[in-house]
Amino acid sequence: MTGDDTGRGNVEPEAGGLSPEAGAQAAEARAEAAEARANEAAAKAAENWDLFLRARADLENYRKRVERDLELMVHRGKKSLLFRLLDVADALDRAASFEDDGGERAGAAAILRQLHKAFAEEGVTPIDCVGKPFDPAFHEAVDVTLDPSVTEPTVVEELQRGYLLGDEVLRASRVRVAQPPG
Repeated sequence: MTGDDTGRGNVEPEAGGLSPEAGAQAAEARAEAAEARANEAAAKAAENWDLFLRARADLENYRKRVERDLELMVHRGKKSLLFRLLDVADALDRAASFEDDGGERAGAAAILRQLHKAFAEEGVTPIDCVGKPFDPAFHEAVDVTLDPSVTEPTVVEELQRGYLLGDEVLRASRVRVAQPPG
């Protein structure tokens, strides 16, 4: 032994200047560091993937919300326009019911048919109410009379026609209602 009091003997250093044990430790440290970096990168990739999925879901939800809002705005605009045109249809209906004084009645009736055809194409249908039980969701009672021949409040006369847009009330029918006495 030359100058080594530990009793291990002389160990020749490796070519890189490190002992085999130190080289193994350094390699192990590099492997651990590489594994730690790989784990960090995998965690960052998982976090980024999660952020991507959330952003994609948010974008899809936004797209659906915008589409739904657009459909609602179009429906509201359509409903508003059709509601205003109902007064025109009422006026044409009255004009078509007057005595003929030179063809105006026939013209009003023709225009009214075209308007009702356009309403039907847009999903507007008249509410059938005479002889039906009174339903405040579809009818607006303007007058009520007592009638012993009815067992429940019943529509006996339509004063202004009501309309549905699909299954939604566009305008309620204004009606006269008979109800049983008592």
